[in-house]
Amino acid sequence: MTGIEFKAKIYRSIISLFGKLPLNALYGIGDFASWILRSVISYRKYVIYTNLARSFPEKKYDEIEAIAKDYYKRLGNIAAETIWFGGCNGNGYKLHRQRIYDYTNPEVLLNANKERGVICMTSHCGNWELLGGIYEYSYTIDLTKHIDRNNFYVAYRAMYNKVSDKVFYENRRAPLPDYKGQVEDVKMLRHAVARKDNKPIYVLIADQFPYKACHPVGTFLNQPTVGMLGGFALAVKLGFAVLYMRQERAGRGHYRLSYEVITENAEGQDPEELMRKYFAMLEADIRKDPANWLWSHKRWH
Repeated sequence: MTGIEFKAKIYRSIISLFGKLPLNALYGIGDFASWILRSVISYRKYVIYTNLARSFPEKKYDEIEAIAKDYYKRLGNIAAETIWFGGCNGNGYKLHRQRIYDYTNPEVLLNANKERGVICMTSHCGNWELLGGIYEYSYTIDLTKHIDRNNFYVAYRAMYNKVSDKVFYENRRAPLPDYKGQVEDVKMLRHAVARKDNKPIYVLIADQFPYKACHPVGTFLNQPTVGMLGGFALAVKLGFAVLYMRQERAGRGHYRLSYEVITENAEGQDPEELMRKYFAMLEADIRKDPANWLWSHKRWH
């Protein structure tokens, strides 16, 4: 066992231990942590308030303040849910009992996947750290009867810190410890090309600031924005369907997953146009529930 693996195992053990606490107890700890972040250390206050003020110039200061306060509380919720999730340790019943994520229209995904592969474009709404368990979140329809778990993939971006990367890699698949479906985003092209005939499904977060080539989105949240074209270009290259995967807050401890078709077949289409449709859908969702997005990210450099 390497030093990185040893440290990661210790951290995962701690998370698993705290993850056995009831979710409401963890929310109490998360509320205290969010107060510390907001009122004591002012975690990324400048970034958060600047992003909000530029995105919503029509809002008064009191409204921006209210969104920011809600956002800090959301950070505490995300931390609590992530720790709770890490304590599942293969316990699918725990997820089903809580119904922390729930599909509202899985038939859209299944219909898109009948003839071709699918790329589900999602965002930093909801709690993206729980997406590794997405295969387990269908309570109204049994996905296992329609989609092979080994053909369902969630893309992720590797962290710079190797210990943190390993900890979160394991944490994201805690309900499914033998799940092999996490794919590093930089390896998606080769991965998808090799499996295109299997009609794979990929879940990809597409709203972060590009770390390589930048492509103009146009105006997003009142600001000139660039985006990542890779996932959309891949869908065009392979003739996959592209879906927008919406993550809404239904209440503390509960999120709704739903799908909206961007295109049933991307072959021959303009990937930049597909990207712009995605960002238009995302902006509409953010305007409905502003605190449900990642405002502490330095999205506009």
